[in-house]
Amino acid sequence: MKTGWWSFELPGYRPHPDAFATYTLFSYEDLPPILEKPDNDFEWLKSQATKEHSLFKNCYPDGSKPDLSKLARIVSDARINLPESFIIFMNSIELQKRVRSCTDCYLDVADYAVRTKGSMAGYLIHFLSDSQWVGHWYIHVDHRGNHSIVTSLNPYGFHLEEESTSREIDMQEEEFWLCAPSFTEFIYRFWLENEIWFALAEEERPLNKTEQVYVDKYAREAE
Repeated sequence: MKTGWWSFELPGYRPHPDAFATYTLFSYEDLPPILEKPDNDFEWLKSQATKEHSLFKNCYPDGSKPDLSKLARIVSDARINLPESFIIFMNSIELQKRVRSCTDCYLDVADYAVRTKGSMAGYLIHFLSDSQWVGHWYIHVDHRGNHSIVTSLNPYGFHLEEESTSREIDMQEEEFWLCAPSFTEFIYRFWLENEIWFALAEEERPLNKTEQVYVDKYAREAE
């Protein structure tokens, strides 16, 4: 499967090739390694302060909030087992308040799980959207319970009147990119990159040690 990290710039370290872009498809293989091992209970996140622009606070452009309680029904209908880390995060307001997004991404579990066939047989559940619906992020779970995080520029799992609402797809024939081997790693990198962006672009504060180590990889490559 294709890999890639659709994301924003890290000012001064990882610029957009296109100056007017919101997101760029950055090489997944060239991402800085995550040196810390984030635990699945999110103890690393619980120690952080609550934030403005958080995944809990962000909502649809019309101001309404997505109904995350639909997740239980979606999982039951599809008869799938989601990783505990995903369930913990999606059900925890306190954790969601500690992850912010510089592009106003918000949590949304869509309307149903999409069955996937072929070499990546299993189910796809939407959990995150960009505020402009430019990007969408999904958890994919196979029949053995293995999971990964993928992203696409297309929405799946929604009841849309004017677009295809297929309940079964072959991910190899669609535009998807693998962006994390686990939900915990995805949330950690998403959280960390957003903290770095806010520090550099808005707060003008010095990066802490973890943030600096992360961007140092880009600084070395630019030399």
